[in-house]
Amino acid sequence: MPIVTLENAGNLTDEQKTRLIKELTNVVVEVTKKPAQAVYIRIDEVPRKNFGVGGKSLG
Repeated sequence: MPIVTLENAGNLTDEQKTRLIKELTNVVVEVTKKPAQAVYIRIDEVPRKNFGVGGKSLG
């Protein structure tokens, strides 16, 4: 069973999450030839203050 975890700094809308789940599932099905029912997608939303890029906090 393929499991995909996406970490995102900040919040996504429900519509964005729905689209990501659909599109990521489609890619995994295409590449692995597994049925969509076997693909798990997990979206973790992490506060921007917990991420840093280039030595600076995103928060």
